[in-house]
Amino acid sequence: MTTIKATCPGCGEVGLTPDEIELRVSQHAATASYYAFTCPACQAIVRKPADERVVRLLVSGGVPVLQLDLPAPPQRLDERFSGPVLTHDDLLDFHTMLQADGWFDELLAISKRQEAGRK
Repeated sequence: MTTIKATCPGCGEVGLTPDEIELRVSQHAATASYYAFTCPACQAIVRKPADERVVRLLVSGGVPVLQLDLPAPPQRLDERFSGPVLTHDDLLDFHTMLQADGWFDELLAISKRQEAGRK
């Protein structure tokens, strides 16, 4: 079986099997990728960044790759919202609603009516 050398901050160099290492790779932000392991000597959980070189080395040693659950960043502002476009009238209505004492209850009621309409 392959032995992979890693460094624990408290114990120094330790030997690990590929199954003892968790490798998480981001498709969208390379700097978010990391590998982690539990030190066999002191049981500390160690997490370190994994650049492309480290990812290649770990994969070649048999460490399985797990994807990070990071959504793709929006390319344009209009891609962030799936609902209707906010108009100036909507903004003025909302401002007027905020002036009343029961604005939050009114907002909840509107939300519940819209939710019921979708079902």
